[in-house]
Amino acid sequence: MPKPGAPIWDWPLRLWHWAFAAFVAFSLYSGLADDIALLDWHQRSGLALLGLLVFRIGWGVWGGRYARFGHYWTTPGAFWAHFRGKGGQTAHTAPGVVLAALLVLAVAVQVSTGLFASDDIFNEGPLYRYVSTEFARGASWIHRRLHWLILAAVGIHLAAHAVYGLLRDSRPLSMFTGRKTVPLPGTPHYWLRATLTLALAIGAVALVNYAHLWLR
Repeated sequence: MPKPGAPIWDWPLRLWHWAFAAFVAFSLYSGLADDIALLDWHQRSGLALLGLLVFRIGWGVWGGRYARFGHYWTTPGAFWAHFRGKGGQTAHTAPGVVLAALLVLAVAVQVSTGLFASDDIFNEGPLYRYVSTEFARGASWIHRRLHWLILAAVGIHLAAHAVYGLLRDSRPLSMFTGRKTVPLPGTPHYWLRATLTLALAIGAVALVNYAHLWLR
């Protein structure tokens, strides 16, 4: 039988998690600081997030066992059962699945709209020139407002971990140690797959960033 505490989160997923958190935090700061000197860095951070999202899509298909999308499935019944203390011994809690999906999707929309957004003064996304004015205006409108949803999701995530900490639950440490106290088999780290997925992500970012060279 699998022993509780087996490595559930592979190293590529954990590295992705902390890189994603860092770039989301910096993108929020650089976008909301009202400092024009940070806007170039804001765009670079957005492109880094694009690469991280591409990596996560690939890793959700062929990555570590519990990073795959098949493990990110839940139901309303499982969601409420978790709060009644009846959640099963799984890698992901039902609320955790919902929050992770919400946060990643919100960041994906924020990054995607940023590619076409413009402040009508100095800065524009790398794909701004290839869409209509109406489309760019709509993308800019979404991009300037969706950060509130991202901030709310991040706040809920941090609050949940604070509660776990008060209850002396080890779950907040799992993205450091890779281990959770659930009776599940561990997962390989798949370093070769991670390297190839990273190359794919870098290629996707380069394709978007240098679109002006080939979309003429």
